[in-house]
Amino acid sequence: EEGTLEFRIAYKDASSGDGVSVWHDVPLYAGESKELLNYVNEIPKGTSAKMEIATDEPLTPIKQDVKKGALRFYKYGDSLINYGALPQTWEDPSDVHPDTKLGGDNDPLDVIEIGDKVMPMGAVYTVKPLGVLALLDEGETDWKLLAINSEDPKAELVNDVPDVEKEFPGKIDAVREWFRMYKTAEGKGENEYAFDGEAKSREYAEQVVSDTHESWRKLKAGEIPNEDGLWLK
Repeated sequence: EEGTLEFRIAYKDASSGDGVSVWHDVPLYAGESKELLNYVNEIPKGTSAKMEIATDEPLTPIKQDVKKGALRFYKYGDSLINYGALPQTWEDPSDVHPDTKLGGDNDPLDVIEIGDKVMPMGAVYTVKPLGVLALLDEGETDWKLLAINSEDPKAELVNDVPDVEKEFPGKIDAVREWFRMYKTAEGKGENEYAFDGEAKSREYAEQVVSDTHESWRKLKAGEIPNEDGLWLK
């Protein structure tokens, strides 16, 4: 039941009925052109329950994050956007990025999906990458990919950061500020950004996606030690 410690969203193969991992079994790229990405929606726009892929549980279902035995909610306010992650990506803590000078946060790559439609918790759909913010969170690089639902009426109009500023004026500023400030409602300090908070280009973002996909591949292949007991099957 939603809103309980036991609640999980699990995934099954439509034809076989077998359980699948939304982190490992859903392909990152939606087609050979690599223009669109598959995306897992964890936190629907306008909600506050802090849902996430449970990377350490069998078949990595979606669950609500827990801290000190209590379910976690955003205290700062409801999410401004659909928020989730990319399958088959992983931010390697041992991989210090040359631009941020910090390692990754040990999670799949986060996505800020700016489309107007509120999408269901757990939905898997295709998005177009548009840019990326480099949040620095407690000594880790926590990339936030900017993307849009490929079915959004404005999807064809936006291909890079300047297009987002034109078609969704103020959206990047609002999201940047929200993620800078949201932990202050929990008594913590403000988050920081690399690049003075600048949203980097689609080209830069696509490299981040590619790099985190390669880190995931190495983790799955055993080329990087699985030090935190992540479920790799």
